Amino acid sequence: MYNLYLKNRKGKLIAAKEKPFQTEEEFEKYLLNTKELFLDIFFLKRQVNTGKDIPDVIGIDRDNNIVIIENKNTIVSEEILPQILRYAIWARTNPDSIKALWLEVKDRPEDIEVEWDNVDIRIIVLAPAIKLSVQRLLKTINENVELIEVKRFLIGNEEVILLNKLEEEPEKNTRTVRGMEVYDKVFYKKYKNNKSVDVFFRVVDEVDNLVKKKGWNLERKVNKNYAGFKMGFPNVFGIHWIGSKSFGFFFKVNIPLYKKIKKLSPYDMEYDERWKQATVRYNTNIDVKKLSKVFEVVYNAFVEK
Repeated sequence: MYNLYLKNRKGKLIAAKEKPFQTEEEFEKYLLNTKELFLDIFFLKRQVNTGKDIPDVIGIDRDNNIVIIENKNTIVSEEILPQILRYAIWARTNPDSIKALWLEVKDRPEDIEVEWDNVDIRIIVLAPAIKLSVQRLLKTINENVELIEVKRFLIGNEEVILLNKLEEEPEKNTRTVRGMEVYDKVFYKKYKNNKSVDVFFRVVDEVDNLVKKKGWNLERKVNKNYAGFKMGFPNVFGIHWIGSKSFGFFFKVNIPLYKKIKKLSPYDMEYDERWKQATVRYNTNIDVKKLSKVFEVVYNAFVEK
């Protein structure tokens, strides 16, 4: 049970009142209308009939994964596991069906190139509550599944969204069952320019050092196509690949904040409305320290949300 409070500037505690979703349809529409939670996913279509199941949302993410999102406005138990496996099997055996959905979209992102002959599957389950047994049993299947609890609260007239991503706890003296890919230099050098990979990780380390020096509460996570610094579920900023040789910094900001940090940046900056992010392309003349004020403003904006 979650107890959420707001401590105002006068030191008074104000209890948040949980506002449950009345129906699964309301839950799904609410999440789809709050796309800031899924800025790394490009939605293709809702309610796709696979023959036996109807996934709530199908999309493609920045790591070129096929993303299947399942929304449940109830407590999720281990009974969802067969459904997850059916989704994964369908996506792997029907890439042409998903490719057709991709080709139907007119405003496809230019920076996503899907390798349809070698697709990876990412499944996201969203629900108000998820039993721990689901998390434990996921270890028995070799699939990339994210379990995220979503709750909505009211504080006065303001809504607060609480996200709790269930993380797998490592077990002592137990061999890992799930063989997930490790996105390190060895992995990147299979697909990217070798010299660029070395520079990429050096720049990631420089940003990581800045984060640690400032004492910011961010988690570094390297993915298939980018290294992100996350505050809980969403990325705050990071470094992403643009092709096989080039990469750049990205900052998850809205347009008003973009206009502010653009003035602070000593380097050219562009805005991508689709991904809600500002980008600075990296070159050998860029010094991470000279971007520190930009990183700081973006981080503080997330803290104040």
